Amino acid sequence: MESPKEYVDYGIMGVLGFMSFLALTVAIERYLFIRSVNLKNYNSRALLEKDLTKRLYIIATVASNAPYVGLLGTVIGILLTFYTIGQKGFVNTKEIMVGLALALKATALVLS
Repeated sequence: MESPKEYVDYGIMGVLGFMSFLALTVAIERYLFIRSVNLKNYNSRALLEKDLTKRLYIIATVASNAPYVGLLGTVIGILLTFYTIGQKGFVNTKEIMVGLALALKATALVLS
């Protein structure tokens, strides 16, 4: 039963890490672009706004979906804990704590 817990752990953390990397990359690119903007190159305000807000939807998508990915990791971790309890037929504190720690790790990563 250790294998699904590891898949969930690395899978959820990997997805969250990729999402963070993607958002950070876009944020750095946008910052560098804003620093290099020359207002004299734009004839209208609409074109300037279009260029300034380009790719910001990626950051918004990551920010709005990251809590759900963390929640998914929490729910799967708790389900795996209950599955382990059901399979073993008795309550082993060590196995319960490992499963709950897995669930809470995903939640803590998203909240920080």
